[in-house]
Amino acid sequence: MAAFGIRLDLRKTKALVVDDNPQSLELISQILSGFRLGKLRSCQSAGEARSLVAREKFDLILIDFAMPEEDGLHLARHIRSDPSLPNHTAPILILHGYTPEHMVIQARDAGANMIVRKPVAPAILLSRIEWIARDTRHFVESDDYCGPDRRIRAIPLSPENPERRRDALALVHDPERAMSQDDISALFG
Repeated sequence: MAAFGIRLDLRKTKALVVDDNPQSLELISQILSGFRLGKLRSCQSAGEARSLVAREKFDLILIDFAMPEEDGLHLARHIRSDPSLPNHTAPILILHGYTPEHMVIQARDAGANMIVRKPVAPAILLSRIEWIARDTRHFVESDDYCGPDRRIRAIPLSPENPERRRDALALVHDPERAMSQDDISALFG
């Protein structure tokens, strides 16, 4: 994912969307197409996704949390578990309609970069993709965890050591980054 100035250019980005609900899968795919995403693959089961992530490299993987045969957390753990897979370190977004703190922690502990609440708002999804693209956290591999560094500082930072995500956080909180209703309507027109 390449960034030009403040805008993110997704034309060379290849993404995978995994969701067992056909309507949700279509909606997420349409939103991503509206972002001018380069190539999009989609599937309706974790089994199909396992096959795809073993063969193809993706720049971004979006996985529904609640799927019947295998949930999104198990799929995320599978992707993270095997360093020989081409997507071992690919950014993973978990999508779910219910996002209390304990579920966010479960997604984080499964190695996901972020969880996004359904129904997905295009502006929120774009801001999360931008945040991931600009995130500078290290990738951690240990016996019991594999994914982006999940440590969070609870103490104030010194002036010599500023917030490393300052620019990404500013993007997320910038009200001018929100899409207008015309922009949103154009995605579905």
